[in-house]
Amino acid sequence: MMRIEPGPVSGKAVAPASKSVTHRAYLLASQAERPTTVMAPLRSRDTDATLAGLHRLGARMTMADDTVRFEPAPLTAPVEAVDCRNSGTTLRFLAAAAARLAAPVRFIGDASLSRRTSEPLWAALRRLGVHVESRDGCAPVLVRGPLRPGTVTLPAHSSSQFASGLALSLACLDGPSTLRLEAPIDSAPYLDLTLAMAQQSGLVLRRSSNAEGQEWAIAPSRPRGGRLAVEGDWSSAAFLFAAAAVTGGSVAVAGLDAASLQPDRAILAHLRAFGCEVGADSVRSAALDSPGTIDLRSSPDLLPVLAVVAAFARGTTLLVCGPQLRNKESDRIAAMTNGLRAMGIQAREERDTLVVEGGKPHGAALASHGDHRIHMALCVAALAANGTSTLDGDATAAVSYPGFHDALAALGARIFKDGKPLEATA
Repeated sequence: MMRIEPGPVSGKAVAPASKSVTHRAYLLASQAERPTTVMAPLRSRDTDATLAGLHRLGARMTMADDTVRFEPAPLTAPVEAVDCRNSGTTLRFLAAAAARLAAPVRFIGDASLSRRTSEPLWAALRRLGVHVESRDGCAPVLVRGPLRPGTVTLPAHSSSQFASGLALSLACLDGPSTLRLEAPIDSAPYLDLTLAMAQQSGLVLRRSSNAEGQEWAIAPSRPRGGRLAVEGDWSSAAFLFAAAAVTGGSVAVAGLDAASLQPDRAILAHLRAFGCEVGADSVRSAALDSPGTIDLRSSPDLLPVLAVVAAFARGTTLLVCGPQLRNKESDRIAAMTNGLRAMGIQAREERDTLVVEGGKPHGAALASHGDHRIHMALCVAALAANGTSTLDGDATAAVSYPGFHDALAALGARIFKDGKPLEATA
């Protein structure tokens, strides 16, 4: 349990490596034709789950201080289950890869994965010849291939991870495939990221779009290998920028690519719409006014942190999301509604939209619901609240941003754990 005292945060920070890019880089590197080094990957619980899962599936790797080097090695079916821990990305990417094997591979996870369905992916794999056993689409799940080339259709409104994992696996088969994604397509920028990284690695994927959705033409190919660099993470930086916005501070975050395909790069545009002074990699607080409606269907991970900003802004903010936010580590719309209400803010759910009436949040006993993004968002809210707050789930931040609390402490945040203030070491 943490205790958080209000106060401004200001200064400079360095972004951690991108979680989304790291997952994809590990998968591509593990299947490359020649030795491949992933440069500066994120070491977090989620990305370590992918690394450990690939190792169990036969990947050969060596780790140094800031690199992971993969040697060419075929996929193999392990006797033991692959533990995906808390990572839905790990489950979906690795199960799609393991479906190429003509032997059963079992995947397990924590309590969160036992509640998060991946049924659209399992249904697509079954249509391509894979035997899949799962309870209600959730972990544990068993897949037994071999996956065969062909044409398959996926609904794309629930998670882009289904399409990303399947496309990267189909590319490694001996024949061509066609992947059709039905509109509406939520989290589309994550598909852009997958396609760009795949093409840069040498996979032959072509995409076309129309009113019905997208069609991916996938030719047999393998990643070339070599070096894959991981850029800074806009999703993690969003919490530091928001902390400046709501506490009256100013924060600059180094290590971010202004031309990144990461969807959460949109945090700067959203904070500008709230009235903040925004640079290429910095945010300075100003009087916050709601911009009204914010469409987050392309960047759903920003919902928790922008809900916090909305709580401190004048006016009513409608945060429009997709159904995938109900199927994360928590139901993030419900979790943020409850958290803001505990702080005295009027918040309500309207289907897949969170409506926030701006006001003056007060300190409260807050719950993370076992979700790293809920924890980090409520931590930011507590820094600007009127009075002291307590917050559970401090270990959950390590899922995506292991240095989160230290980074805040280095910016001046007053965060106490076990009664002791965190040292400003970041």
